[in-house]
Amino acid sequence: MSWDQKRIRRTFLDYFAKNASLPHREVPSSPIIPRDDPTLLFTNAGMNQFKALLLGEEKRDYTRATSVQKCMRVGGKHNDLDAVGKDGRHLTWFEMLGNWSFGDYYKRDTIRMAWDLSTNVYGLDPDRIYVSVYKTDDEAFALWADDIGIDPKRIYRFGDVEKGDEENFWSMGPTGPCGPCTELFYDLGPEAGTGPQDYMGGEGDRYMEFWNNVFMESQRFDDGSIEPLAMQSVDTGMGMERITMILQGQVTAYGTDLFQPIIKRVMAEAGANWNDPKQRVDLQVIADHLRSLTFTISEGGQFGRDGREYVLRRILRRAVRHGRRLGFEGPFLHKFVPAVAEVFDGVYDLPGHILSNTAAAIQEEEGRFFRTIDRGMGRIHAVMADLKAGGESSVIPGDTAFELYDTYGFPVDLTRIEAEEHGFSVDEAGFTAAMTEARERSRAHQKFYDGDGDWNVLAEGGGRGFAAYGLERLTTTVQRWRPLGDEGAFEFVLDQTPLYAESGGEVADQGRIEGPDFSIAVEDVQKINGIIHHRGTLVEGSVALEPGDEVLVVVDTARRAKKTIHHSATHLMHAALKAVLGPHVEQKGSVVDPDRTRFDFSHPDALSVEQVEAVEAWVNARIRANEPVVVTEGVALDDAKAQGVTALFGEKYGDEVRTVRAGSDSFELCGGNHVHRTGDIGHFRLVSQGAVAAGVRRVEAVVGHAADAVANAHRRALREVALNLKVDEGRISERVEAMLNDIRDLKKALEKARQAGAGVDADSLLADAVTVAGVSLVCAKVDVDARETLANLVDKLRDKQPGGLVVLGAELEGKAAVIAAVGPQLKGDKRFHAGKIVGAVTELLDGRGGGRPDFAQGGGKAPEKLAEVMGQVPGIVAGLAG
Repeated sequence: MSWDQKRIRRTFLDYFAKNASLPHREVPSSPIIPRDDPTLLFTNAGMNQFKALLLGEEKRDYTRATSVQKCMRVGGKHNDLDAVGKDGRHLTWFEMLGNWSFGDYYKRDTIRMAWDLSTNVYGLDPDRIYVSVYKTDDEAFALWADDIGIDPKRIYRFGDVEKGDEENFWSMGPTGPCGPCTELFYDLGPEAGTGPQDYMGGEGDRYMEFWNNVFMESQRFDDGSIEPLAMQSVDTGMGMERITMILQGQVTAYGTDLFQPIIKRVMAEAGANWNDPKQRVDLQVIADHLRSLTFTISEGGQFGRDGREYVLRRILRRAVRHGRRLGFEGPFLHKFVPAVAEVFDGVYDLPGHILSNTAAAIQEEEGRFFRTIDRGMGRIHAVMADLKAGGESSVIPGDTAFELYDTYGFPVDLTRIEAEEHGFSVDEAGFTAAMTEARERSRAHQKFYDGDGDWNVLAEGGGRGFAAYGLERLTTTVQRWRPLGDEGAFEFVLDQTPLYAESGGEVADQGRIEGPDFSIAVEDVQKINGIIHHRGTLVEGSVALEPGDEVLVVVDTARRAKKTIHHSATHLMHAALKAVLGPHVEQKGSVVDPDRTRFDFSHPDALSVEQVEAVEAWVNARIRANEPVVVTEGVALDDAKAQGVTALFGEKYGDEVRTVRAGSDSFELCGGNHVHRTGDIGHFRLVSQGAVAAGVRRVEAVVGHAADAVANAHRRALREVALNLKVDEGRISERVEAMLNDIRDLKKALEKARQAGAGVDADSLLADAVTVAGVSLVCAKVDVDARETLANLVDKLRDKQPGGLVVLGAELEGKAAVIAAVGPQLKGDKRFHAGKIVGAVTELLDGRGGGRPDFAQGGGKAPEKLAEVMGQVPGIVAGLAG
């Protein structure tokens, strides 16, 4: 019986969901990017979404569940990043098959179901299954031995919590729920490994742990003591990739249908060899990292310098490094996003428009790194050469590793990998110190920092905060102030302020603080730990204050008015989207500033032209109605909900709230600034839309002065286009359509020319062929416009002389490109290997390349040497042929 990955997944879920005696609720995977757990970078286990249930903090209408969870382990305790690609089981992104009992069944049923599914449903050989239990878990041992009938010699006792060995003992953290676990292993046979670690419980690959069953029965306290829990629960996790590997008879996860379709696409593009051990590692890393990037970026993940964003950047840049080793010279990962989606088609929802945005984000980040990778690699190798020449150390200094990170974008683990391959190491402690020092230096440039250092304290406490809406100026006193690292920058905490602190998507007010002998231009206002901080720049005088000194705070009312109309327009737009698209629309985020409003909301598809026009018409109709905008303070939350107020899903509100009713059709909870009547907004216009993540759209809109500016810009652009096309504005569309038809015809003609070699005379090249080692060799520098054209020309020449060799070079986009082919009649003649020929040629061009014996390609950074090097090809071929 064959087991494809979709059948394996579905069989697991059906086994538990349709279990006659213990039916489970099938629960969909939660997002890979946690929405409600700030302690996690990424969802790293199936139990994450059930944490509150397992802790007894939440009740649901089921006590048994099953799911397939998307997981990533790339940081902290669960970090598989460095091991990925080196063996067959470590992955960054993976799926966890699981079943749970929340105070329902316990050890006996768990073990029986695990054995039944493994042997009777999946059909695993019972004699190749081994199990482990915690050293004192006699109950689990007896269940395996007596109830299931496993030979006690195949049941292993591991762990000793009292001695610090927590093998087969699971804990949610240093304190909290914990308990013993029992794990199932499968003997993959000697072909999976015969090394010193290939024993049951060892670190080798032969005995593969594929299912962990955790029995949460205790509570650990701060003093280390462990007491029984009132509710006993079960949390199990089976690695999807591992059970697939077992059922498909593979000794590596990368050999399964979860990876092979991706790997084969990359191999075809790179001309890579799966049987080459080094290239296999490259292919495995790329395939794994592609899965991670595709799913996280599709859910709204981004690349950056900190936290989760930096992890994603590290993953991408590791993949790029391995791609460079395969010969990729520019962005390539984005091309294989569709291959990942095809593997999971029908399993996870990855709409085409989301994939397009995901690929675009990956391509942009790849391009950014490719622009610096050559210089970075050059710097690493120059440092290693200097260290080797000096003979003093084989350790790359920490400050140099930080330079590679800060200047060239090299994560320290990338530097370490490159160093280790050349016999060097990295002073990672020194790197961390340099990173910490740089962060300390940069703190002065941050908006605010909430420590206690260097404050001039004039009064205790954080003051009374925001004074009231609508105030344009206020005389108040200063609680504390301090200069910041930027010259002339200051931070103030006031007793009261009329300036609105950034909140709810609305950016902060700006204005001035006028003191006895100074004036501060306030640029930002933030609420930190309940205290309002003002950051600004000294524009006049010098700051010197005594306790009780008064200052005048003045609001930039023109700027506030501009953002106010955009905030009220956001409420109307939210209501319009619900009216036009449906009640499923939910706000996912917003930014309101003086010149636009940006709104993220739940919706699966792009808005059509008709829907955009309908939203605009809906909002503008409410603006023209000029209805009052009523703001009410101190409304009981339950009363507001009873009146039908729109609240944000998952948001925490107090017992009393502030409601904003904008006309007859918009009623929301909000703490921002708003107009008095809808007519104050002016004119509304949607200017852009896009996808943020799977199922989340983003629109931007402008109103009032900003809408006028957009309309004027569009009018000017239309006039300019009409002038350039020499037609009336009303005939622009007709003229553009005619031009597109011309372009299509030209493209067809160009493609036809490319297929024919783009004007290069193949017969002339054949006529100039030389004989080397008894075979005909065509070698030349040619003038073509694309690598595809060069490849087509090589194929054409090979077809014309099937018993010969072809080596062509061309300058493309400022670099040298080289492609070689060996005719089919020379197959098996070990004297001629296209990959070795390309490798030798590109080395002379300050580059590299390689590929299959019959076809290979590469490139170099010295296109000016092409003519000279192509003249040396006959000698290179003769030398390689021996």
